[in-house]
Amino acid sequence: MSTGHRQVRLSTEELQQVKQLMGALMALLSFWSLFALDIGSELVILTGVLAALAALFLPRWVARIPAMTWKWAGPVILMVIVVDFMLHLPEFIAPLVRMVVLLIIYRVMAPRNHREDLQVILLCLFCLVVSGVMTVSLLFAVQILLFTPLAMALLFVICLLDRGGDSVAHVTQWSQFSWARLARRVWRVFDFKVVVLSGILFAAVVTVSTLLFILTPRFDLDRAIPFLQMSTKSLSGFNDEVRLGEVSEIQEDNRVALRIDLPSIDALTEEPYWRMLVLDEYGQGRFRASESLRQRPLRRFANEREIRPEGGRQTSLRGEVWTVYMEGGVSRYLPLPGEYSAVRFEKFQNLERVDAVHVLGLDSVGQSVFSYRVEDLSFNRRFASGEADEAVLAVLGDRVVEPRSTEYPMTTLALDLSETESEFLAAINRGIVDQGPADAAVYAQAATDYLWQRFNYSLSPDGRVSGGADPILHWLKNGTQGHCELFAGAFVLMARAAGYPARMVVGFAGGSWNPVEDYFIVRNRHAHAWVEIYDPVEGNWLRVDPTPGRSSSDPEVAFSSQMQFESGWFSWVDSLRIQWYRRIVNFEQEDQVDLALGLKAFLQEHLNGLKERIQAIGRALRSVFSNPFEQKHLPWFVVLVFSLIGAYTVWLVRHTFFQILFKLLRRPKALDPVRRQSAHLLKRCRAKQAEPGIVAELQELRFGPARSLRSAAPIFKRARGILRKM
Repeated sequence: MSTGHRQVRLSTEELQQVKQLMGALMALLSFWSLFALDIGSELVILTGVLAALAALFLPRWVARIPAMTWKWAGPVILMVIVVDFMLHLPEFIAPLVRMVVLLIIYRVMAPRNHREDLQVILLCLFCLVVSGVMTVSLLFAVQILLFTPLAMALLFVICLLDRGGDSVAHVTQWSQFSWARLARRVWRVFDFKVVVLSGILFAAVVTVSTLLFILTPRFDLDRAIPFLQMSTKSLSGFNDEVRLGEVSEIQEDNRVALRIDLPSIDALTEEPYWRMLVLDEYGQGRFRASESLRQRPLRRFANEREIRPEGGRQTSLRGEVWTVYMEGGVSRYLPLPGEYSAVRFEKFQNLERVDAVHVLGLDSVGQSVFSYRVEDLSFNRRFASGEADEAVLAVLGDRVVEPRSTEYPMTTLALDLSETESEFLAAINRGIVDQGPADAAVYAQAATDYLWQRFNYSLSPDGRVSGGADPILHWLKNGTQGHCELFAGAFVLMARAAGYPARMVVGFAGGSWNPVEDYFIVRNRHAHAWVEIYDPVEGNWLRVDPTPGRSSSDPEVAFSSQMQFESGWFSWVDSLRIQWYRRIVNFEQEDQVDLALGLKAFLQEHLNGLKERIQAIGRALRSVFSNPFEQKHLPWFVVLVFSLIGAYTVWLVRHTFFQILFKLLRRPKALDPVRRQSAHLLKRCRAKQAEPGIVAELQELRFGPARSLRSAAPIFKRARGILRKM
C-alpha cells in the first residue's frame, strides 16, 4: 500500500543541534539583561556574550575543544567562584551574578544531558529576574516576553529527546553542520498548528499572569529579599562634592533623567528649576556640602513613608499631585524645586533631611527607577531661611567677611583667598555697585549684568588655570566664555566678597513635553548649576541664575521659556515606558483595588449588555415565529428561512469546497476532504470494533493513492450505515 508523501522529520542529531543553538540564544538574551546592572562585572558578562556567540555561530570550533577541558573546567570555575565571594563579602550580589555567568558559559559550550539543559533555562531565568527586580525597566518586560516562548520551545525539544534514566551528555556532531541546511530542514517540519496552539498557550500564560499581578496582594520586595537592594554611583555632578566642569559634562548625555506626571502643562508657568543639592563650601575649583551640613543636627536621618515640610509650611495650591520618576544612577538627592504640602513614597525609605537648605536625599543611589509623589508643589524663586541662617544676620550689618569658616551658615560667607585675589574681587564689586551696599536683588542683577557683558556661554571654556591660581578667579581675569559652573562660581565669590551670603545649587533646568501621554521629560543634558543669595530684608534665599540665556538678569522677574515638545518615534516609544512606570513601578495596593474594581465593572457592563442583546434577539425571534405572516415580521421570516437553507447547502457542499481548496493550495493530505473524512470515520470504526472489511477500505482511502470524493462516497455511506447499526 502506497503511503503517498512521506512525512519529514528531524533526526536526533538535528534535534541536538537545535537544542544547543537555542541554549546559546537564550544565554545571549540573559547576558543582554545583565548589562543593565551597574555591578562592575562588564568584563565577565562580555566574555559570556563572546562565548555564546561562538556557540551560536561557530559551533564547529567549539566542538574541537578537547573533552578533557570540560573535565577540569568545573573545579577551576568552582575555585574562581569561591575566591570571588571571599574577596567581596559581605557584598555578594555581584559575585553571585558572576557565578551564574560562568556557569552559563560552561553549560552552553560543553555537552549537556537532559538535567543540564534544564539548568541552562533556570540560570538564564535567574539572570532576567535579578535584572528585572533591580532595574524595574520596561526592557525587562520585552526580555521576558522573548524569553518565555524561547524557553517553551527549548523545553519542547528537550522532551522530544528525553530518554528517561538513560539520558547522558550528548556530544553533538558539527562536522557537516550548515545553518542554511538546518534552517531548511526546520522549515520543512514547521507545523503551523503547533505554533498557533503555542501562541494560544503563551497568550493564556500572559493573561493569567496579568490577572495574578492585579489580584495578588502587594508586599515589600526589598524587605522580603533585602539583599536585592543594590546601590550604584550617581552622576559626577550630583554628589556632595562637585568639581568645575562635572555638571557641564552631564549636559553631553541625552538620556532621560526624570519623567514627571504633573497636573497639566499649565502648571509650568515659568522655566522649571529642578533643585536637588546645595553646596555651601568652596575651595580651589571644588564646591562641596560642608561637613556641618553632612552631620547632625542639620542633617536628620529617618525611616519614613511620608514627610511634611519643617514648621508646617504650606503652599497656596491645594489638591495637586506631582509624580516624579527618577532614573537609576542619577543621584541620591531628590528634585524638589519648591515648597510642598507632603512628599509620599511607595514604601518606607531611609531618608536624609537637610531642612536648613531644603534638601531631601536617600541613603544610597539606586540602580532602578525611583518614584515618589509630591502634593501641592510650587516652583520657588525664594526659599525660606531656617533657624541656622540667623547666624549670618549678626555679621551682615557691618559686612564682615569671614576669611574661613567650616560651620554652616558661615560657610556661605567664607573666602579662602589671598590678599591679591580678594582685592581683585573688591575692585569688581566697586565697579558694579558704586553707591554702597545694595539689597540682594539689586546686587544680584548688577553682578549678573557684569558677567553677561564680559563672558559668553560655552561648554568649552577658555582661560584655563595655570599653576596654583584659583580657577574661577583666573577665568574672571583671562576668560571670555564659560559653562554654567564658572558663571555660578564667579557669582558666589563676587557676592561673598561683597558681604552677601551665597551658595551654589545644582539640579536640572528646563525639559520638554511628551504630548502622546502628557508628561514632562528632563534629560541629563538639562543638568545645570545656579546660585542662591541671602536677602536679609526678606529673610530668605533668592534664586539667581547668572548663566546667559537661562533667565532674566533681574531675579525678581519670572522667565517664561518656550515649551519644547517631544516628537517622532521617541515620543511614542517613551510613552510606553511611562505607562510601564505608572502601571507597574508605581503600582500600589490602592491602584490594585481600583484596577480590580474597574476590571470587574468592565466585565459586568459587557456581560449585562450581551445578556440584554441575547434577550432582545430571543424576544424578536419569538415574536416572528408566533406570528410570521404579519407584515412587519414577514421580511425577517424570509431572511431566516433563506439563512437556514443557505447553511444547509453549505454543509452539503463542504467536501467539494475543501476539494477545490486542496487543489488550489497543492497541499498533500492537509486539506484533502477524502482523507479527512476517512480519518474521522476510521477512528470511529476502530473505537467500535467494526468489521475488518470496512476498516481496510477506510485505511485505503486514508493512506492510499488520492481518490475523488465521488468514488469515495459509497464507502463513506456504507461506513456510516455500519456505525448506526452498532
